[in-house]
Amino acid sequence: MSGGTDSSVAAILLLEQGYEVVGITFRFWEEGENSHLQDAISLSKQLGIEHITFDARNIFKETIIGYFVDEYLSGRTPFPCVKCNNEIKWKLILNEADRLGCEKVAMGHYSRILHENDRYFVSEGVDSDKDQSFFLWGLSQVQLSRIVFPLGQFHKTEVRKMAARRGFKKVSEKKDSLGACFCSGDYRPFLKSQLVNSDQVIFPGNFIDEEGKVLGRHEGFPLYTVGQRRGLIHLNRKVFVKKIQPETNEIILAPLENMYKTEFFIRDINVVDKSLFSNEFDTICRIRYRKQNTLSRVIFLENKTAKVQLAEPLESIAPGQTAVFYRDGKVLGGGFIS
Repeated sequence: MSGGTDSSVAAILLLEQGYEVVGITFRFWEEGENSHLQDAISLSKQLGIEHITFDARNIFKETIIGYFVDEYLSGRTPFPCVKCNNEIKWKLILNEADRLGCEKVAMGHYSRILHENDRYFVSEGVDSDKDQSFFLWGLSQVQLSRIVFPLGQFHKTEVRKMAARRGFKKVSEKKDSLGACFCSGDYRPFLKSQLVNSDQVIFPGNFIDEEGKVLGRHEGFPLYTVGQRRGLIHLNRKVFVKKIQPETNEIILAPLENMYKTEFFIRDINVVDKSLFSNEFDTICRIRYRKQNTLSRVIFLENKTAKVQLAEPLESIAPGQTAVFYRDGKVLGGGFIS
């Protein structure tokens, strides 16, 4: 229970469906007063359910903040929410469920769980603007078998009305959270703040073209991401960050037409079942959260890696981000772009 609208309504709906509910709020990252935690505790009291606060700030800082900084210092673009889902959040909540004797776990995600032919799938939620299936490709079959998503069949506007009709006006009017919980705006000031007491230094280097010609100076490669267009240098043409070279502190700039690729590699893959993939271009690949679907095929390699081939070129495929594979709205798996 984050204290927001979605997890609050999820708890309300589960109670109405006859479940015995225990609320848990994880403390991952906080700056100043944690009003969300107080809201979750207050709602739990109103609902008459037990509430647990789990302090995970140390493991979050070591695992997620450390990963976030290391990825930028390696010239990649991190995806901390997926990393947290894969390695912290779901493992912690399921461990707590076991400790408490809870059979199922639930969150206020706008996604669904389907059980077909002895396999569990994350499926897109009804509300395409709020669907969160893209972030959940790392869940295992054992984890999926215990997850309930009460909001997957609703639109956000319906969920707000549900809270209001039940007398939870404050819950119904909560603003949606945006971005990573520890860094909702420009990541650069946060990244610099994490390096203040470190021996890692961000220093200026060269922008170069694809032939190696120096075009100008940049402020340090970790402060840029593949696909970036704004905040570069003034030329008489539009250019984008095509590649980041940490070893030389150089950033390759290129015109948009040179940003496209028809294949790339992924690592740390997790799939429901490899047999669901074929040699045909019959799988939808997404490399971005919103409104981007490209037919693809996946060639599995060793050590949880794979090659992804695309039926049509995609631009700005950024190392460190994720590729997620769908068919008929169901998540077949995913991995980190390498």
